[in-house]
Order: sequence, then C-alpha cells, then structure tokens
Amino acid sequence: MSKRIFMGVVALLAAISVTFLTSAPVLAADLRSGDTITVASGEVVDDDLYIAGESIVIDGTINGDLWAVGRIVTVNGAINGSIVAVAETINVNGDVAHAARLAGETLNIKGDVGGDLIAFCNAANIASTAEIGGDLLVGAGNVRIDGLIGGDVKGGAGEVTIAGEVHGDVELEVDDLTIASTANIEGDVIYTSENEANIQSGASVGGTTTHNVPEVEEPAGAALAAGIASAVMGKVIAFLMILVVGIIIILIAPRRMASVADSVRTKPWPSLGWGAVVLFATPIAAIIVCFTVIGIPVGLIALALYGIGIYLSQIPVALLIGRLILRRLTEVESKGLLVGALALGLVILVILRLIPFLGFWVGLATALFGLGAVVVSEKRLRTEA
Repeated sequence: MSKRIFMGVVALLAAISVTFLTSAPVLAADLRSGDTITVASGEVVDDDLYIAGESIVIDGTINGDLWAVGRIVTVNGAINGSIVAVAETINVNGDVAHAARLAGETLNIKGDVGGDLIAFCNAANIASTAEIGGDLLVGAGNVRIDGLIGGDVKGGAGEVTIAGEVHGDVELEVDDLTIASTANIEGDVIYTSENEANIQSGASVGGTTTHNVPEVEEPAGAALAAGIASAVMGKVIAFLMILVVGIIIILIAPRRMASVADSVRTKPWPSLGWGAVVLFATPIAAIIVCFTVIGIPVGLIALALYGIGIYLSQIPVALLIGRLILRRLTEVESKGLLVGALALGLVILVILRLIPFLGFWVGLATALFGLGAVVVSEKRLRTEA
C-alpha cells in the first residue's frame, strides 16, 4: 500500500507543479481567506481564485483556475479552468472545464471534469452523474466508480469497484478489484493483486483481462543483507558528497571557512542561539509567506536555501572537530591540512550519528551550531568592516 500512496503523492505533486508553472501570473489572481468563504450564486470571478479557509463553497462561476485549501471544499458552480484542492472533504457537484487535482480524506465527484482527474485520498466516490473527460489517476484506500471515465483508469488502491463506463484501459495495483454487472470497460483490464478479481455476470470487458501476481519478497536474510549494504553505500556516498562540497569551499575561501568554524568554539552560546532561530523560525516564516500567494516564489526559495543550509551546517562543525584534534600535532592553517581536518571531523560525525538515540541529538546539535556559526561569523565580519 505504501508504494501506491507514494505514487499518488508523486503524481499529485507533479500535477500541481505543472499547473503552477503554467498558470497565469499570481499578480492577476483573486486572493481570499477566512473561516467560511463563499462565492455566491451569480458571482463571476474572471481571474484565478486562491482560497484558504475552514469551509469553502463555490456556487458561482470562476473563469480561471481554483486553488483551495481548507477542511471542507464544495464546488456547486462552474470552474472554467482547472481545480487544485487539498481538504478533509472535497465535493465536486458542479462542472470543471479542465483538469482536477484533489487530495483529501474523502472525495465525492458528482459533476463533470473535462480533463484528467488526479485523486489522492482515503476514499473516492465517482457518482453515476459524473463524467471524467480524460484519465483517472488515483492513489487511495477505497475507490468506487459509477460514472463515466473517458480515458484510462490507472493507479493503486486497497479496494476498487467499477460499476460505470470506462472508454480506455484499466491498469491498477489493488488488494481487491470488483467489476460490477453494470460495468462497461471498452479497453483492457490489467491488474496486479494477490486476489482474483470479482468480475460479476453481465460485466462487459472489450479487451483482454490480465492478472499479475505481485513479486514474492526476498527471504528475510537476503533482504536484511541487501538493506545493510544499501545503507552502508548510502552513508559512503553521502560522506563523499559533503566532503567534496567542503573541499571546494575550503579551496575557494579557506580563511572564511576557518573563521566560521572558530565561531563555534569562541562564541558557542551565540552560535547556538542564532542556530535555533534559523532552524525553527525559517520554515515557519517561509510557509507564512507562501500563504500570501504573491510570496510563494520567495517562500519556496527560502525553503530551498534552508535545506541547503542544514546540509552544509555540518562542514564548519566537522572542520572545528578535525582542527582541534590535529592542532595537538601541528598547526592547521594550510588548505591541505584544512581538508584533512574536515575529512577527520566528518568521519567522527558520521560515527556519532550511527549511535542509537545519540545520533539524533548529534545531528540536531550540528545543525544548530553550524547554522548559528555562519550568522555569528557574518555579524563579526560586518562589524569589523
């Protein structure tokens, strides 16, 4: 089931990314937020509409795309663009001209969707009144299809019941598949399951029906050995990657890197304090900025830089550890010795992070001191300048 959920998330995120990149500029969008938001019957929105709220009801007409985040989203009117919605319950009773990308606990589709329907949820119900013009891509716990699917049905779920009409193929990975007596599938049915499909008398399948049995898992011993080998290889690759990045930084700015590392030793408490601010406040601020829509690019860039910063925070801490050890033997000032100190420090950090329970705290302390040292070092350099 985890594989199906993963594929559903990937599909949904890919669809949302494509929609975001190809949509109209956000400066032309209509932005609304609150506990209860209603687009009244007769109201016409000529721009893309972005809504965040507890309860969202669309009774009017939207001549652009609808982006909605809430607890309950209900569309009774007409969406002449596409819809992207994330909510506990999503009800699409009206018509959507283009694609629908939906994620939530329960999805109820009673209206028409002109393009593809991408659904990631626990339960998806496509009523007999619904018509999906394109494909249905689903990752769910339970799916029931009573309406018409103009394209293919693909994805994975726990239980799937097809009682309506499918003009294309059905390709699913499921626990249980039921094709009801009222179903009319014009294409092939290809499903992967441990159980035989329940194809009721009267059901029509125009193509061939293929049952694929899931591959047998490897024995526990072989799987454990493969897992250990994979984990070791991952650690080695991660070590080499951060080492290469650290070497590049040292070759470009050896004194600057040494200064940041020394900040952890000379000003540990300011480094720890600023590290906590950066580590915990940055994602909150970035998410808040994203909710303004206009600030979405800024927020996404901030989150990307935040991740890069956490990844690089281990370099000054490792360099400090290595220098403290090598200084007992010789002065660590040349680029070559700095690289050696970095490699030694990274090895020690990797070993410490492998220790159960202690590893988490070592990683947290590394991120806090590493991020904070950069801030402290920059403040000192600006003061000196």
